[in-house]
Amino acid sequence: MVTPIRKLFNRISLREYMQVNLLRNLALAIAGESASKMVDFIHDKKNVNEFLIAKKLKLTINQTRNLLYKLADEGIVSFIRKKDKKKGGWYIYFWTLNVGKGLFKLKERISRDIGNLKNQINLKKTERFYHCANCALESNEETALLYQYTCPECGEVLQLKEKGKEIEQLEKEVAKLEELLKGVEIEVGVVTKKEEAVKARKMRAETKKKAKERAIKKKKKEIELKKLKRKKERAKKGKKKVKKGKKSHGKKHGKSSKKLKKFFRR
Repeated sequence: MVTPIRKLFNRISLREYMQVNLLRNLALAIAGESASKMVDFIHDKKNVNEFLIAKKLKLTINQTRNLLYKLADEGIVSFIRKKDKKKGGWYIYFWTLNVGKGLFKLKERISRDIGNLKNQINLKKTERFYHCANCALESNEETALLYQYTCPECGEVLQLKEKGKEIEQLEKEVAKLEELLKGVEIEVGVVTKKEEAVKARKMRAETKKKAKERAIKKKKKEIELKKLKRKKERAKKGKKKVKKGKKSHGKKHGKSSKKLKKFFRR
C-alpha cells in the first residue's frame, strides 16, 4: 500500500520534505489541520486555483479562502487574481506557497516561544510562588500576601510551591525548541541561498537583455547616420552639378555676345 507520506517522498527530496514538514506544522498551529493539508497540496506547485484546492480538501470555497487568508496574513502563501468572464467577471484567486517566508516566520515564532519560556524560568528562579493543595490555585508572593497566605476560594492555608521539577521541565522544552530552531535556521539558509541564486540569474538575464537591446539601438542609430550621411553627400553632388551647369551656360552666353559686338562694329 502506498501511503500519503510515500507519495510525498516520491515527488520531493528529503530536504524539501523537511521544509514541507516544518511549514505543515506551522500551518497547523495557525489555522488547523485543513491548512496543514493545503501545504501538502500546493508546496510543489505555483498559482494553484482556489477552486481546485477546495475540491481536493473537500471544503467549500469560503472555508478554503478563510484558511488561505489566515496563512497569507502570516506570509506563508501569496496569491494573484484574475477575472473569470465565464462567471460574470468575478475574481478567481491562484495561490502559491512561500517556503522562504514561511520558514522565516516559523523561526520568529520559535525564537519568541524560547524567549517566553526563558522569562518563565527566570521568574520561577527569582520569585516565590504559593499554591492551594485543594484548588490547585497558584499565586505569587504579592497576591499571597494580599490574601494573608490563604486560598481566596476555599480558605485553606497556601503552601510554598516546589519549583525544581517545573523549572527542569521548562528547561527541557527550551532545549527542544533550540534544537528545532537550529534545524529551521539551516533550512532558512538553504532557501535563502537558492532564492539569491535565482535572483542573481534573473539579474544576469535582465542585464544581458538590456545590453542586447542597447546594441540593437546602437546599430540602428549607426545605420540611420550612414543613410543620412549618404543623403547629404548626394545632395552636395547635386548642388555642384547645378553650379557647373550655370557656369557653362554663362560662358556660352559671353562668347555669343562678343561675336555680336564684333558684327555690329563692321
